[in-house]
Amino acid sequence: MDRPTPVDLVILSGFLGSGKTSLLVDFLARADAGDTGVIVNEAGEIGVDGAIVADGSDDVPMRMLANGCVCCSLRSGLVHTVNALLDAPRPPGRAALSRIILETSGLSRPGPIIASLADPELAARGLRLSVVTTYDCARGALGNEQFEEAAAQFAAAQRIVLTKTDTVPAATLPEHRRRAQALNPLAEIVAEPDRAQAVAQAFAGLPGTSVTTLALEALRRAGAEAGAMRHPRIRVWRGTVREPMAWATFSTWLDDLAGLCGDRLLRLKALLRVSDCAEPVLIQSVGTTFGMPRRMATLASEQDVLIVITRDVEAEALATLGADAPVVLTACP
Repeated sequence: MDRPTPVDLVILSGFLGSGKTSLLVDFLARADAGDTGVIVNEAGEIGVDGAIVADGSDDVPMRMLANGCVCCSLRSGLVHTVNALLDAPRPPGRAALSRIILETSGLSRPGPIIASLADPELAARGLRLSVVTTYDCARGALGNEQFEEAAAQFAAAQRIVLTKTDTVPAATLPEHRRRAQALNPLAEIVAEPDRAQAVAQAFAGLPGTSVTTLALEALRRAGAEAGAMRHPRIRVWRGTVREPMAWATFSTWLDDLAGLCGDRLLRLKALLRVSDCAEPVLIQSVGTTFGMPRRMATLASEQDVLIVITRDVEAEALATLGADAPVVLTACP
């Protein structure tokens, strides 16, 4: 069924207890949330979070995915659920559905979820996919418990929302913001102490900024922010192309990088020129899930961008890609 405008599919991720459900409930209470559908996934048979969301959001179409994880055993169920929400009739007088928020389990990694959403049925719908991740100011960014899952959630985000800001001194918010930005310089940070404003900003206008602008802003942040407060296990790398190369050469390098890092590759964004394409090419990954390359209409050659985020990867490991590798990765200071 053709739709006049694309529907935004927002993956709401975040560590266990980081405030995802509270953020979602507060958003659904807003007057402008009537065009939102919700999917709640919990790793248990009793959907506590789903019950909380349902209790605080009258007339919001909801679907539950319980007793499992959407990134593995429930892939077909997720596709079916998204389709069901898109096709469900809307009550008289209610706006057409323009947004679906998928609240994931605190143990879920966004990369496999994104891969499952690449189903041909959903691809034909023209959904605009984005990731919002919550950062718990009371607990801090990343502890040892479930570190790998939390690192993947932060790295996948287009937007990181600081939560529980009322539980910490206001003077510490800039520090938390810097920590969040250091974990993912590609993300926009919502560090708003006013709860109503933070909720409004959390899900507003995610797909609206141009890809080129986002990429160039990310490059500046990678240099300015990542070095300001670096996590000992997270590295942000800036890539430099040695010399003009064909797409096949770059594609092979991407395969080598993914093979070397495995699940330690958290995020990649590259916007650069290749010798056999008239337009610059955009390639992105969340984990080792790579999106389809996209040709971009305009980009000056000096604006090439290549950012890689990894965990537990040092320069010595990347050196095994070879001294003659077409791309040189340098850790942001």
